[in-house]
Amino acid sequence: MLRYRAREEALSAAVKKECDAEEEHYGRLPDLSVPCTTFEERQFGHLVTSDIARDFPCTVVSLALFDGDMMLYACSGIPLPHGRSKLELTRYVTSACLATEYISKRYRDDKLRIEVRLPNGQKVDGFLELYNRHIAIVTSLGEQNVHSVDVELQAVLPSSDGEMLAAGRAFRSGCLMAAKAVLGGPVLGEDKRIIGMNIDFGHDGPRDIAYVSFLPLTLLCRYLKHFRILNPKEIHFRGYLLPSGVHTIVPSGSMKRINRIKHYGYPMPPPLVLQLNGELLNTFEECFGESLAWKGYPFNIRCCSNQGVWMQLRKDVVKDISRRVVSIASFHGYERYFVCTGLLIKWHRRTVVLTSTSLVRSCSNDEEIDNALKIEVFLPPKQRASGKLEFYNLNYNIAIVSVEKKFISICPEDIFNKDSTPKLSRKVVAVGRESRKGLLMASTGEVKRRDKDCKLDCKDLKLSTCKIKKAGIGGPLISFDGSFLGMNFFDGRMLTPFLPRSKIVQVLGSKISLSLPSERYLFSVVSVLTRWPVPELYWYHGLLDVDRNFHKHIGRMLQ
Repeated sequence: MLRYRAREEALSAAVKKECDAEEEHYGRLPDLSVPCTTFEERQFGHLVTSDIARDFPCTVVSLALFDGDMMLYACSGIPLPHGRSKLELTRYVTSACLATEYISKRYRDDKLRIEVRLPNGQKVDGFLELYNRHIAIVTSLGEQNVHSVDVELQAVLPSSDGEMLAAGRAFRSGCLMAAKAVLGGPVLGEDKRIIGMNIDFGHDGPRDIAYVSFLPLTLLCRYLKHFRILNPKEIHFRGYLLPSGVHTIVPSGSMKRINRIKHYGYPMPPPLVLQLNGELLNTFEECFGESLAWKGYPFNIRCCSNQGVWMQLRKDVVKDISRRVVSIASFHGYERYFVCTGLLIKWHRRTVVLTSTSLVRSCSNDEEIDNALKIEVFLPPKQRASGKLEFYNLNYNIAIVSVEKKFISICPEDIFNKDSTPKLSRKVVAVGRESRKGLLMASTGEVKRRDKDCKLDCKDLKLSTCKIKKAGIGGPLISFDGSFLGMNFFDGRMLTPFLPRSKIVQVLGSKISLSLPSERYLFSVVSVLTRWPVPELYWYHGLLDVDRNFHKHIGRMLQ
């Protein structure tokens, strides 16, 4: 029991150390040195009666920033037309001052949140979604009963001496007020049509002259289209990038997760996806099949399969696999680039790692290698070492990586031993190594003929019905007696392409008698004839990124 607790504490300490390192690299929020003071909402303008309010061109709401139960800031907002996502949302546009206040009030362990007060007095939670230097977008769940602004209305700006009036809603009282300047509220012209939104006011110059800045409706409309909120061409998140000049807010309690996403080299989440528990798909952390922990692993593991793979293999086979299958990762400085599985093999009186060239293939040109990448090899529980790319073949997606430090208690595979060359078995096992905790993963299947749907166009590939994920790329395909049959790849389907052992030996055979080169060496043809795409990472929610009008009924109604 004490040994189990010690291991648990050691693993927790390792996780904390990793989080602290990420926080140190990406920056940490300050501790709360001076307690925040409650925002004093001052009376402004004059009260707008309900009769006049009914003639307003849009609803005006109040938005407040809270830390727990303490109000830190308040301004007004204008409802926008409802979007097309399957999840019903109500968005409000307001001054970027709200985002500025949010950022300035941040500290470690803050509990910042946004609250929206509707005209009927109802209060709903809001999410500070996007902002630029002029506007910010706040979103609440559900379609609220509000009258949105017609942002595409071509309102005429008044003359220099024309009268303008701004409207705003007080948060505590809920009263609709009219004044010369209300942040985030609509600006009305003489004909009571909205002509813009107030975004800033203050005093300037030695004479302390008051000024008011408002955003014309035409420019507001342009911003909303740039934000992809107004009439977006598409709403899915594949390949999503924030528009230029647009920023997003990291919600309270999510900074560690954002740091981990950055460290892993993953794309930043689109707006609201983090707050509404969206998923990042096709990550290197997705497990497959049945997991097997290393000796002394302190936690229970959750199986992704009920195949009982490891129970079907002999103990000596499992022992050999655990001592020769490694996790291998490449890095751009501190940021991780790629992760996959590797197999320790014998090479000219040395031990090297056989893996996939995807580990070091350039993201901008898949016909080139990124020589700036650093490689790390991991054999659990504690053996880690830097790796060096020695040989690679882009056509067959094969790479040989040497390990700078000698690993102990290993059992490298001798793939060049002609006496141990197996016949291709019908029933097979695909093996991979999870990157963070070092768990082994395995799934069973059968070898089948290559089909036309395979997204990898190397003609020498074969297929198995084993189901793997991205972390299994470069891992071995073995028979039930432990014989090495080939190297696995992943194209996003339920079938697994693999390069047979015979082809790997044929490609590497001319180099096995050579010492490892002291510098990179290309032994394939210069022109790359085959493509090896890896399924892209993308964020998914299922409601935010699905168009409610996508499913259109085509046909004729029967009478």
